[in-house]
Amino acid sequence: MPAVGRQNKVEQTRPRQLVEWVLSGRIRIPAFQRSYRWEREDVVKLFDSILRGYPIGNLLMWHRPAAQTTLQVGPLLINAPQTPDALWAVDGQQRITSLVGALAAPPGTVDPRFRIFYNLKSDRFVSAGRRDQIPDHWLPVPVALSNMRMLAWQRERPWLSDDDLVRCDSVVTAIQDYAIPMYVVEGTDETALRVIFDRLNNFGKRLTQPEIFNALHTVSGQMEPAGLDALAASVRGFGFGEIPERVLMQSVLAVRGGRIDRDFRDEFIDDDDRHAAFKKTEQSLGIAVDFLRDEAKIPHVRLLPYMLFLTILTRFAAVFGAPEGRAAELLRRWVWRGSVIGVAPQGNTVALRQSGLAITGDPVASVNRLLSLVPEKHWEADLSAVRPNMAQAKVNILGLLSLHPRNISGSTAEFGPVDAQTLMELGSNPLNHITGRGGPLTDTLANRFVQSPGYPPDSLQGLLDHGEFDIWENTFRSHAIDSEGVLMWRAGNRQGFLHRRARTVRRIIEDHVQENALFGFPDGPGLPRLGDGE
Repeated sequence: MPAVGRQNKVEQTRPRQLVEWVLSGRIRIPAFQRSYRWEREDVVKLFDSILRGYPIGNLLMWHRPAAQTTLQVGPLLINAPQTPDALWAVDGQQRITSLVGALAAPPGTVDPRFRIFYNLKSDRFVSAGRRDQIPDHWLPVPVALSNMRMLAWQRERPWLSDDDLVRCDSVVTAIQDYAIPMYVVEGTDETALRVIFDRLNNFGKRLTQPEIFNALHTVSGQMEPAGLDALAASVRGFGFGEIPERVLMQSVLAVRGGRIDRDFRDEFIDDDDRHAAFKKTEQSLGIAVDFLRDEAKIPHVRLLPYMLFLTILTRFAAVFGAPEGRAAELLRRWVWRGSVIGVAPQGNTVALRQSGLAITGDPVASVNRLLSLVPEKHWEADLSAVRPNMAQAKVNILGLLSLHPRNISGSTAEFGPVDAQTLMELGSNPLNHITGRGGPLTDTLANRFVQSPGYPPDSLQGLLDHGEFDIWENTFRSHAIDSEGVLMWRAGNRQGFLHRRARTVRRIIEDHVQENALFGFPDGPGLPRLGDGE
């Protein structure tokens, strides 16, 4: 046992060095079954602890060689070279991913867990959703890594007061100088590592013993995701929700080519073939998720009307890379037309096979083949679809979310827009009743509104009872209620209110679908570019 103490080192590191190590590929986070689990509130608390000088716990690292690979650390995709000097994170994955992911987040990051700012007015850290407007007095935490970037940020805001400048300096100093204890284990003795792990206090959510075993096994074997469990753990880090194992299996087969509904058991030649297939699937799934979230405006897997979209988009990404230009435009139409009309009229197995075989040759031609598989028929919004496991209900929720509905607490307090990603992660039905009174429209979308759990269930009713429309107009309209509807409600005409809101909600949903599906517009390759041949 004394040898353990002589071999190992107690060190300190700082956030900037952690960022450098992650970006250079020296820090490795094993691809084992425990995924990134922190919520945006956890990340905000982490930065608050750093600002206040509170302890955030020790990092436990294993000093081992590492192979060349591509790493996913939060929003970062890193081409890590082979190194004999890697530091494998045995305990500290959540803190490293949160800290580095927020401090080094690319400009296009959409995951609110990595969009962290310091609010100079309220003197606290905050997280921003993808659709949130960023006030000019919110300091992005990546600025804190560089004094030059901080000075540039301040110069662009000449209105900052002396107190604001002092707070900026305090935040930068706290982040740059914060010392993080790090215990580095040398050698190959897994038993010693287990003993050390058990004696360290953890910050956040503890690993279980099976997770520790998986971490050690993965580090020892230098393994990348090579099974559905490991792939599922990896894609959870995309912030798109829990993707069913069946869809992951179909996605692997889709990336491999051929029939997606074939037997999975004899698919791989050897372990290298298996590793390569799962790694390519992970990367292609990431591209598919980004497309659904950014281009198709579907923020979470629970709002995806049909899982087939994810599998086929993964195949498209594996064959052609990220959708661009005309192909991206047509893919968005395919997703939305299929969502409202039905993408698998002959059954999911047949649709998977036909759609998978359509992806070949040219990206635009491939998507046009997909569009040709969607039946041509009239569609209109179904306001009776309110159960969130129904495809049409998901379309309805997406329509309501397009208004950026605001959270409400009674008639005296209003909060920010509903964050769809966080809302769907909670697993409950996001549709709340406005009123419980009976009538033909009570059980339809006309009597439902979207709000995050934790707010009073009768909050919109309270606002309708007492809120002044001129003051609360933006909030009312974010829930598809106009001034005439408020007057009907206060006159006791509940059915008139619901009929009026039903017309408004129907129009909003159908306009949102049309904006994305573009029914009636010509598909095909689009107009030729200037200079193309005749």
